[in-house]
Amino acid sequence: MRQANFGYIVRKKSYYDPEKVAIVEQATREEYTYGDLERRSNSVARALADRGVGEGDRVCGLFRNSVEFFDLFFATCKLGAAVAPFNYRLAVDELGYLKRDVDPDLFVYEGVFEGKAAALAGDVPAVRIGEAGGEDADGEPTGERVDAEDWSAFYEYDGSEDGLEVAGGFEEPAIVLYTSGSTGRPKGVPISHRNLFFSSVSYLVDTELDSDDVTVTSSPIFHVGGLNIFTLPLIHTGGTVVLQQEFEPAETWEILEAYDVTELFAIPTMLNAMIGVEGWRDHDLSSLELVVGGGEPVPSELKEAFGSIGVPCVAAYGLTETTDGSLVLRPEHAMAKGPKCNGKTFTHVDAKVVDEDGNELPPGEAGELLHRGPMVADGYLGRPDETEAAFTDDGWLHTGDIAEVDKDGFYHVHGRMDDMIITGGENVYPSEVEEALYSHPDVSEVIVFGVPDEDWGEVVKAVIATTHGGELDHEELRAFLADRLARFKHPREVAYVEELPKSGTGKVERSAVLDRYGRE
Repeated sequence: MRQANFGYIVRKKSYYDPEKVAIVEQATREEYTYGDLERRSNSVARALADRGVGEGDRVCGLFRNSVEFFDLFFATCKLGAAVAPFNYRLAVDELGYLKRDVDPDLFVYEGVFEGKAAALAGDVPAVRIGEAGGEDADGEPTGERVDAEDWSAFYEYDGSEDGLEVAGGFEEPAIVLYTSGSTGRPKGVPISHRNLFFSSVSYLVDTELDSDDVTVTSSPIFHVGGLNIFTLPLIHTGGTVVLQQEFEPAETWEILEAYDVTELFAIPTMLNAMIGVEGWRDHDLSSLELVVGGGEPVPSELKEAFGSIGVPCVAAYGLTETTDGSLVLRPEHAMAKGPKCNGKTFTHVDAKVVDEDGNELPPGEAGELLHRGPMVADGYLGRPDETEAAFTDDGWLHTGDIAEVDKDGFYHVHGRMDDMIITGGENVYPSEVEEALYSHPDVSEVIVFGVPDEDWGEVVKAVIATTHGGELDHEELRAFLADRLARFKHPREVAYVEELPKSGTGKVERSAVLDRYGRE
């Protein structure tokens, strides 16, 4: 079903409205129409084919949010190949693991990452976008250079569609994305054309997007949320995507105003940084209709901040394995439901909560959350045992998350099953303690976990970053939590840091925090 291929979709959009602006690059202020995307991706597809890239092959790379990535993505879609964008913030050894995992036929990278590219390229043919940087992505000087071809040559081929049929089967991989790795090594997830198509359709249907809508993609495109929440759906429907090269909160507000952005997706950490910008309410945000937070629970403070300017801020839930879209809280329920409510299933998704034996649980009882639907991937790249453990023969994905569904059909996700704290025989969900701590005006970031205790089995520990950079008074904190949490849920141990470690997607790296503060 090639009509579900995004290479075909871009071709159709070019056919219907070639002069409509599809992508704007904030960094360069350049605008690219759907006609431009069609011609550019056709040229890149021919260039790739000329270098031996074809159906079933993989192209990996290091990209910030840029039109060149989308030219490559639509080109590989047309050829039936798959692209694998890596998290460029990872260390060289970590990137080397991803490259070995993907086993690419071509390596494409931006010149600003020359230092990391020099360590990665090896014997794989390489292509450089732009000038080679004199520094690596961490700002370290480097004299190393990759023997790479210049990307500009990829635009010298025929840009017409003549003789360039869209390949790539409905079930074949279009892109390989990696899980965030916040709880361990990232796992590669081959996402098919079917997965992308139905994820996009779900957002079009359930958030009512149309061709007049505009989004800003501030989250990185190597992350499933940055690519699939609003970005590809708006390409699908003929809307406009503004690419912010890298997230900078003050600039994001400027983009929202300058381009009359209607929808915004960001993880709560990013949204918190945005409302921390002095004078953010002074911007003209009259076009903004919806803010979606995902990847982490959306605190009440964020909902209230955006609600104060008349914009619903809602929670969405998804995984790389579900091509992101699984659950979403509709705007009309934004303020009525708590931070742990992730809404109801998308139109094309099934969900259920089960016990340890796989029996479906009634409303109000917590268990593991499972998903099924056409946007659920088929498994992990090169990991048959983990695929068998997570993906059932009848299409259900074991998410590994604890959730419950209420009597009205709303799902409430409590966190990872592995993160559950059992203290004195009582279950404590880290998310509920984090939610209570986030409501303290001096807490900017927090993560909660269990640590061993001789008397209680485990006790609650919190690692906190404060707005003022200091520590909180312990007795004052206990008094603050007294009406918010049962006493056994109060942190018995607290550590203070200037900032919590983040993954490339901006999520707190739980494993890094545990290594430092939870496994002493």
